[in-house]
Amino acid sequence: MNDRLLLARTFARARHEGQRYGEFPYYVHLDDVEKLAQPFGINAMIIAQLHDVLEDTTTSFDELVLDFGELIALSVSYVTDPIGGDRKTKKRLLHQRLVQLDESEEAGRHALIVKACDRLSNVKACRLFHHEKYKMYQSEHSEFRKATYRHGLCEMIWWELDMLIEVGDKIGRY
Repeated sequence: MNDRLLLARTFARARHEGQRYGEFPYYVHLDDVEKLAQPFGINAMIIAQLHDVLEDTTTSFDELVLDFGELIALSVSYVTDPIGGDRKTKKRLLHQRLVQLDESEEAGRHALIVKACDRLSNVKACRLFHHEKYKMYQSEHSEFRKATYRHGLCEMIWWELDMLIEVGDKIGRY
């Protein structure tokens, strides 16, 4: 295993210590996002492990720069929800940031990929375990897609996400 990825896993597990993802330890979600990001390279996998540390822990941007470099820290900051306000306000502000990202810039490209992987992981888990949150993701999908989707970037992630959102309830019946 790559030393930088192992460091990111160890760092994320330590920072998210005691946090839960539904009934599971938080790292279950981080590992799922990493697995989804694997086809996009080691940096995407590292960002996947760290994607919630600025949002959900006391970790600072400067700590990420020091331990993982500016590219990783910048990508993580791009996918981090703004502080304060209700969910709708935070998501509106986040979407304003995401829509401005340039996928030809490496940090922006990785952020868009990991954000799509994160959403797919959340939708899959909520469809199985938290139907109300799943419905919330369905209602938010159009705005999320407008802000995050880029043609030709992680198309298979988007295909699966769109399918789960659009026909997710029907899939479970067969």
